[in-house]
Amino acid sequence: MKFMPPIFVFVARDFILSCVVLLTATAAPAQRMVFAHYMLTNQDYQGDSDPTQELKIASYEREIREAQSAGIDGFALNAGGWLHQTYYIRYAAQMFEAALRLHSGFHLMFSADMCCGNGVDDVEDMMRRFAGNPRYAEVYFRRQGRFVLTTFAGDKLGVSAWRQIRDDLALGTHPSTQAEPTALNPVSEAPSNAPLPIFLVPAFFWGGELPSRAAIQQGVDTWRPLIDGAFYWGIAGVPGSGSESDQLPSSDSYAAVLHSGNKLFMAPVCLQFWGANANRYYEYSGAAGMRAMWMDAIHVSHPEWVEVITWNDFIEGTYVSPIDDPNKYPGANFLDSTGVPRDTLGYFHSHAAATALLRFFIEWYKSGVEPAIKQDTIYYFYRTQPNSFDAGTPPVTRKYGPVADDLYITANLIAPADLSIRTGDYSRIIHLQRGSTDVHTPLRAGKAPSLTLTRKGAVLGSAVATDPVQASPKYNDFYYSSGVLTGRKDKHP
Repeated sequence: MKFMPPIFVFVARDFILSCVVLLTATAAPAQRMVFAHYMLTNQDYQGDSDPTQELKIASYEREIREAQSAGIDGFALNAGGWLHQTYYIRYAAQMFEAALRLHSGFHLMFSADMCCGNGVDDVEDMMRRFAGNPRYAEVYFRRQGRFVLTTFAGDKLGVSAWRQIRDDLALGTHPSTQAEPTALNPVSEAPSNAPLPIFLVPAFFWGGELPSRAAIQQGVDTWRPLIDGAFYWGIAGVPGSGSESDQLPSSDSYAAVLHSGNKLFMAPVCLQFWGANANRYYEYSGAAGMRAMWMDAIHVSHPEWVEVITWNDFIEGTYVSPIDDPNKYPGANFLDSTGVPRDTLGYFHSHAAATALLRFFIEWYKSGVEPAIKQDTIYYFYRTQPNSFDAGTPPVTRKYGPVADDLYITANLIAPADLSIRTGDYSRIIHLQRGSTDVHTPLRAGKAPSLTLTRKGAVLGSAVATDPVQASPKYNDFYYSSGVLTGRKDKHP
């Protein structure tokens, strides 16, 4: 009998440990999240002229609602300046106020843009001023109880500088002292220097834009003690092409290296990349390139988070916001570097089709199951000038991928259907299969393309695109124009 208590304790301990192991093994995986990169200097619908700032706040509320309707969980706020360009503080305050007022569960976090002058003081101040602010901390995105900070570049700042940023924020050292009177009241004074733990997920360019696995491994090994994960800024490529310009192998290598070291991976998704101020264009073939990036995330790299690059970088053509034309909103954005006058309406085109299509892929990514298609929908994309024409401004001499004069179609159909297309003097009927597919057809100069969707002789819907295809435009315009044709539900089989 004297041996019974030890035996009982041992059995009970084994039982408890078994329960812990079982609960750990069967626990649901962490929720997958999707963010969109938001350029604070490119507000879509409203300039910064209202002294009350209420119009800007309302504009940001509109954009948050648009993003949430597509399934986006939050914005990564690109701050390319801070203490020496204090309008960034004002814009950030307006955005945080909008998210707080909506109270819709939309998250905000900073992407410290380190390309052009930000340093240790700037990064520490932006985190303290908002993540450390009692009013706005509730909408600032956290992981494991820590405030998430991502970046654009920044590795050149050096390991010691980023160690200082982490330590200063965690310990409250190197206090911020600058006030900003033009910002909203909650952030107009010098911020609190209370301890602030961060979860660091930088976008460092280890090995360049299309890095090898070895370069990524070297970067992670160097930065391992400081980072909690990493974001691959993988947009300068031809996704899914299998060519040397394909960025998917680099994305997969990022995932493999980070996950093997128990670090978080945030994968990129992009609609299109034309660096209108960088003299290069990468062909994404309408939404086919974006699909390739989503499929890689869903089936191969399995990132914890995805960041859509971008919501509103109009200079680079990556934007997925449904704005009709940013030049219609004077003073609302900085577009001068394209070389195109601000009063040239119609130059920047709506990417509303991308916004609408994102919901399908985001639902697939978050659930791991392809969504059921409940309504026939055609998403179309095209460039508004022939590939062979060169107006000279902005310059575009470096083109990558299968650049062609094509109209790109993504069809989400509940059953097979026929799509009649007319572009210029060319017409064609495409027989489309059930499900979600990408096709393309020749594009001709002339009036805006028109499309009609039919099934068994019944018209499901029709659409006329917004923009004509100009044979000789005044400016090079390689931004996609896009649109959506939605079938009528009463015509479904």
